[in-house]
This record gives sequence, structure tokens and C-alpha cells, in this order.
Amino acid sequence: MTPLPLLLDCDPGIDDALALAYGAAHGAEYVACTVTHGNVPVETGARNALTVLDVLGLADVPVHLGAARPLAQPLRTAEAVHGGDGLGDTGRAPSTRSLAGTLAPVELVRLARAHPGELTLVAIGPLTNLGIALLLDPEFAGHVRRVVVMGGAILVPGNATALAEANTFCDPEAAQLVIDAPWDLTWVGLEATRRTAVPPELLDRLATTATPHGRFLWAAMQHYLDRYERTLGRRTCLLHDPLAMALALDHRLASYRLVRTGVELRGERTRGQVTADLRPGRPDPEDAREPGVVRIVEDLDVAAFHDRFLGSLTG
Repeated sequence: MTPLPLLLDCDPGIDDALALAYGAAHGAEYVACTVTHGNVPVETGARNALTVLDVLGLADVPVHLGAARPLAQPLRTAEAVHGGDGLGDTGRAPSTRSLAGTLAPVELVRLARAHPGELTLVAIGPLTNLGIALLLDPEFAGHVRRVVVMGGAILVPGNATALAEANTFCDPEAAQLVIDAPWDLTWVGLEATRRTAVPPELLDRLATTATPHGRFLWAAMQHYLDRYERTLGRRTCLLHDPLAMALALDHRLASYRLVRTGVELRGERTRGQVTADLRPGRPDPEDAREPGVVRIVEDLDVAAFHDRFLGSLTG
């Protein structure tokens, strides 16, 4: 397994914690972790990132505090989904490690400039930090090797509104900035992550994990599972953020299509919706770095992904 130098922008969050564990088990070499508002306020998310990294034995990974609110709308958080502490209210003592001194967007720009063409950027929360970094440095996108975003809902219902997915709904303006940037962008939306519902046999195996980080994350998952059971009527959860991490580390788990996209910014009922031009007979774009073009998931090897996810917690 060749390590992949990776920047992770996140809003921990139970599924962010699961994504961190997945990456640690499958080749992510975390250069830095930047934190944004989203599932919880940014200060809580940053402390959670430190705590999860410590549990994973990655106490050398710096964590940078980022945007405390969206670019153009009020803050929206999701403690009902992730627990008051963002980690399922497990009572885990938070890390005592200090945050790194540099603010997240500045650090993203600095690291990209220091390692041009080397770093993969995985973003699994609202995209405010990335949007600010793009505004700070017009050359930022050109320095990043590849970007994988968890967000959007193309031709499927949203989970924040009828049409919008939570990460894009929490900062549509930043999401549009990211789509408009000239970089290689894979967009892992609800049309892909809704295929990842954890089956009962996988839950049974996760319940028996003996690794210290696996026991901690399994305990955190109970709040997540409870929420999904109330919503879906069965004990399961969707692995949104771990799937984005998985595809960043091994793109062969899926097949893709290049499409032209945009984010609805003005509609009273459609704000935050990611739209894609899927009209029959129109040729797909050919250049992944063309502004407005993203790579979306078509087919997905769910069984292989579930197997790797299991391994990330059980060792």
C-alpha cells in the first residue's frame, strides 16, 4: 500500500471520525487536518478531530481551526444527528493536545504551494475553508493534485431539504466556488452514498471489534444508528464520509462520468441543490479541470467498500 499524502477538511461528526479511521487503515498519510463549521460548531469539531486522531495513534497530525460560519448565511449544525458533543455523546475525554496556530484556509494555501501537484484534498464538510482558500490564492487550485468532495444530491432527494444535501446547503456559495475552480474534482453525492447502507451482518461484525479505536467508534455509531432507525425504520446508517475517503484512496472502487454542474444559490425552495446537465444527446465534457466540470459516481463496488470499512475498525 503506497501512502497517499492527503489534506482532510472536515467537520467531525461521527461519519467524519469513521472516515479518519478508514483513511488511517488504508493508506492516507495525513499531512494536516483542517476543520470547518458543519455537524457541530468549529471549535467542537476541531477538538473532536484531535481526539479521534489521538485514538488512532496519529497525535503528530496537526489540526487547524477554520471557518466558524458560512460565507453568506447563518450557521447551521446537526447535533441531533451526531450528538451534543459530535461524537455520539460517548463521554470520551477530549484530547488535551493544542490546535496548530495557522488558520485552516491559510494552511491549505501554504501546504499546496509547498507541495505543488502532490497533495490530494478530501473535503467532507461544508466547503467554506476551500472557498476562502480559493479567494486567498488564485493559484491554489492549480497546486492541488486532486480533490474529492462529499456533497450534493443529483437526481435524488436531499437530506437537508427536499433537494439539497447538508454540506452544500450549509454553504452554497463556497460549493459554487469549489465547482468553478480549475482542478480535478470528484463529487461524491447522495446518489452514491445512499448505496452504502450498512447491512445487519456487517453491524454484527462491527459489534465484536476488539481494537481500541474500533470500540470507541462503535460506541459513537450507536447515536448515528439510533437516528437512522427512527428515520428509516431499520437499524443501519449511511457511510457518506467514509465513501469519499475510500474513493480518494482507491478510485477503482467506482466508475465515473464527467458532467457540468452548478449550485442553486437563489431559489426559495432549491437553494443548495447541485444541478447537473444530464440531457440526452449532449456530449460529456472531456477535461476534468474545466471550471464547472465534476466527476460523479456511476457504478460502485459496495461489497468491496463495506469489506474495507469493516477492516478499518476491526484491524
